[in-house]
Amino acid sequence: MAPRYPEVVLKRPLKILQVSRVYWPNLGGMEKIAQGLAENLIQKGHQCDVVTLNRSFEDGSDYPPYSHLNGVNVYRIPFLGSTRYPIAPKVLRFVDRYDIVHVHGVDFLLDWLVFNRRRHQKPIVLSTHGGFFHTDFLKAAKKTWFNTMTRNTLRGVDRVLASSEHDLELFERISPRCELARNAVDLTEYRTLKNRPKKGRFVCVGRVDVHKGIGNLLKALAELKKQGGDPFTMHIIGPVVVDGLLGSLEAQRAELGLDKDVIFEGRIEFERLFELMETAELAIFPSEYEAFGISVVEAMGAGVTSILNDIEPFRHFVQNGINGFLADFSSPASAAETLSRARALPKKKKAALGKLARQKALEYDWKATVDRFEALYVDVLEAKA
Repeated sequence: MAPRYPEVVLKRPLKILQVSRVYWPNLGGMEKIAQGLAENLIQKGHQCDVVTLNRSFEDGSDYPPYSHLNGVNVYRIPFLGSTRYPIAPKVLRFVDRYDIVHVHGVDFLLDWLVFNRRRHQKPIVLSTHGGFFHTDFLKAAKKTWFNTMTRNTLRGVDRVLASSEHDLELFERISPRCELARNAVDLTEYRTLKNRPKKGRFVCVGRVDVHKGIGNLLKALAELKKQGGDPFTMHIIGPVVVDGLLGSLEAQRAELGLDKDVIFEGRIEFERLFELMETAELAIFPSEYEAFGISVVEAMGAGVTSILNDIEPFRHFVQNGINGFLADFSSPASAAETLSRARALPKKKKAALGKLARQKALEYDWKATVDRFEALYVDVLEAKA
């Protein structure tokens, strides 16, 4: 059952500033969460605006300095340096007019707001979004930074909101103010999809990044093809965010003999995404690391039979064989066997599995969780007062 939180009685609407290095029209997890939270808070009568960066993370194109989307004022500021740690001190210009600042992600924006806390005197809450452990790159250095610099920064944060059970375990080691406030997903469109699968249509949705496990997925599909069963077409949907990664994956696809079986769709229109999701036989998520998994919840909300890599965050979504499947994508043969088993389910069993998947996904719908964030804001403000 989805958790229910008490209605909050407010003396006046809140003024909330969300700070996120990415926001629409960028596509991905953090930006979807920030957008969904802002729009749902506005529906509850609050003012919720966003400060974000002014360039696309995909191609470096410029965005306008201001836009208004679904009631949200979106302010975009320039930055220097890496998109992982963007130097953007102008964020301070926007803080004074709000009651509370909600930062998404552990990066310069959080560090700078905490460093200047005496200047702006606004309470700060943080949504963790996995921290910065999405890949093993400089893993030892990241751990050292996390246990020293990040620990020190979090002393100036009023509440650390762990985006998943996995993040709660990670961040409560360095902050006594950490508590669970799960990410949520807008399932408005997905839960209305009819789930009419076409045999052999597979989808994998999300940004194509090094930690998404696409190379392991290709190996598993090659093993599946060797088994000689029904043909398939794998649609990998989402922008490639790492230079040179697409070329490397395309070369691997050719080497494995999958040129006719795997399509890199890139960024697509929502109408095309919903059509592919509604008609998918399987939705496959081979990520080696995730803080949460928005696309997983969307696929389950659409009732699609979903195959997830057997990593700790995904185990909170799926009971293996009941409302989806867990597979070991580090072993191509083992993953292929799981894919075959999912495909072989009788039609009635697949329908029952899809129904249970939808029920689980609804636990993460915004309607079930926005009250949690509202109550947290009130608690932080009351504690400060």
